[in-house]
Amino acid sequence: MDSGPQENSSPSKKTFRCCYRDFLYTPRHAELLHLRRKESIQLTARFAALFVLVLTLAVPFWDGAFAAEMWSSQTFTLRLLVAGVALVVLTNRAVSARLRRRFPYLPMLMLIVAASLLCVFAGNDPLATDYMHSSHSFLLIGLVMMIAIMPVTMVEAAVLSVPFAVLLVIGAQSGLATGFVPFEMLLAFLLPLALVSALVQLYRTVTAAHEIAIDPLTNCYTRAFGMEMIRVSFEGALRKKVPYTVAFIDLDDFKQINDRYGHDYGDRILGEVGNNLIHRFRRSDMVVRWGGEEFLVLLPELGRARAVEVLERVMAPGLAKLENGQVQRASVGLSERIEDAIALPQNLIDLADQRMYEAKKRQDRDDLVAQGYSGRRNTVSALASPSTTNAPSVDRSVN
Repeated sequence: MDSGPQENSSPSKKTFRCCYRDFLYTPRHAELLHLRRKESIQLTARFAALFVLVLTLAVPFWDGAFAAEMWSSQTFTLRLLVAGVALVVLTNRAVSARLRRRFPYLPMLMLIVAASLLCVFAGNDPLATDYMHSSHSFLLIGLVMMIAIMPVTMVEAAVLSVPFAVLLVIGAQSGLATGFVPFEMLLAFLLPLALVSALVQLYRTVTAAHEIAIDPLTNCYTRAFGMEMIRVSFEGALRKKVPYTVAFIDLDDFKQINDRYGHDYGDRILGEVGNNLIHRFRRSDMVVRWGGEEFLVLLPELGRARAVEVLERVMAPGLAKLENGQVQRASVGLSERIEDAIALPQNLIDLADQRMYEAKKRQDRDDLVAQGYSGRRNTVSALASPSTTNAPSVDRSVN
């Protein structure tokens, strides 16, 4: 499939820079940031669970919780509960995989709630000693420090701080026993600092993800990040049992453009092509610079028939302006996981790549016949003037 020789007005360049909305709630570019944030948050939660588990097993040797008279106390019972919660978080079984994808901070929230309940009930336990109360204060302080290294948004940070705020209110009203470490005073200072540090971690995650995932020339996703995202989104399509289409786009005669006008001009064309592709597809679609003048477009939950219509609309105005009022054309190959019976994302890409080359060969043959050439194609003439024949239809090019 090739784009028609029409002029196209280039829209304003789309930016991927960090903005204030990235700090308020789950970022708009969820496909770019959510995976990195989820991995970091869940890893921190598992480290926090390991810290809680080790602390609950070690401190009884210091504060005497292993004494026989403590076995029936609510402090001992709540410590077992906290250790159990830490164990399921450490083994990654605290919440379902679906909830972890949508709310990655839930395992950490479970740890905080369990530790807060331990402080409340142990603070009113007449059998608990000052050493036990001090151990619980250290437990809370450690969890607050774990929040400081999590890249959470302001909304997520507010949710994680709710148990601490409730604990401080209860402590102020009922005077909970806290041992040698008054956690009311420490949390009042440490919690705000931890939340600010978490936002700093979020900013670092956003900027690092952009540097790794965004191609600076075209503003499209890089190949390495695109491979990771196609694996994740393809697995999502398998779970939902929905279509998943891949479009492989290769710019026509781009080597001749570089040879004739120079690489700076070619870079400008690539930047305009990437910018146009990003703006013409849906927000849920992903445009990946696969290499050189090749682009890969991931179209989740889109069947091939609908994808053909979308590609026709995207390619019709051309992908970039060339000299003498001409536009950059491209060849496209499509593949869809259900219709093509494909179970691996790499095979889906390979099939789309193969169909793209078949479409390019048919296009070259049509140009040779239309221009009266019987031998080698005159690429300079073809670049200077567009083909006089009608462009092959999308169905013929991609099927």
